[in-house]
Amino acid sequence: MLALALGLASLAACAGAGGAGAAGPARPALAPADQPDLSEGAARQTLGRFARALEAGRWPEAWSLLSPRWRAVTSPERLAADWRGAGPVARESAARAAARLEAGVALEGLAGEGGGPLRLPVGPGRAARLVADGGRWRVDALE
Repeated sequence: MLALALGLASLAACAGAGGAGAAGPARPALAPADQPDLSEGAARQTLGRFARALEAGRWPEAWSLLSPRWRAVTSPERLAADWRGAGPVARESAARAAARLEAGVALEGLAGEGGGPLRLPVGPGRAARLVADGGRWRVDALE
């Protein structure tokens, strides 16, 4: 199983201890204004929102942007604890992804209906990865 490598390598290991588990929070509901959108622009917006939410400590927002597999095994509180435990590596990963988005670096993969996963290269052997979930992009990795 791949780790959500924001420097949060302990996320997968800690999921059983204190994570939400199968009985945890349900999938976040789409707001009425949120229409399904699997475009590259929507993927970039999701990743940008995720990075900004992490940097600002908006844990429920960041958690809601995670892929279903990560939402199933963690919680906003666990995400916050793992972020703090990762030290500067987590902040650097989020900042690197935000900078690459701002620089207009193209996403790799196929956007659109049935597309994905998408990747944003953020360094040698490192990438942010997004997966489709219910017509929306969700963050599956940020390494």
